[in-house]
Amino acid sequence: MTRRVLIGITAWAAAAAVSTGIGIAAISVLGAGITDRGVRPLTSDQVDRALAAATTPAPATTTPAPPTATPPPHATGGAPTAGTTRALSTSGGSVLARCGPADTAYLLSWTPAQGYGVDDVDRGPGARASVKLEAGHGRKLVIQVTCRSGVPTATTTDGRRHD
Repeated sequence: MTRRVLIGITAWAAAAAVSTGIGIAAISVLGAGITDRGVRPLTSDQVDRALAAATTPAPATTTPAPPTATPPPHATGGAPTAGTTRALSTSGGSVLARCGPADTAYLLSWTPAQGYGVDDVDRGPGARASVKLEAGHGRKLVIQVTCRSGVPTATTTDGRRHD
């Protein structure tokens, strides 16, 4: 081989090594988001704990803010008797509910489960607040929220039997 061919092969090998090194360095810097473990969805217990730890609920994008007559969440750290906010989940969807004075229930927001849509809402405040959910296959569920000792509680009924 001639000297020119050897220099060409050496230059090509050096360029390939440098390019490979730069590529590996770029992937290691940028690849943290690509190669890290995937995001795991939260369980309903983890969601409940996270919501309980929050000082204020996230603003709902599908519903307006509660009326000004509804008291703000309890902020003193003691055991609240009114104003407790709680996330409640059912098979048809979930609601974020708040209890007001005299155990009045109020729905802050609601999210139907996949395959369900909102049919009707009675957001309160009142002795009961409810949301009717309907699935494409004709199934209807009613999530009804009541308050006992300032704590929201949900019950789910089959809407076909109660419509």
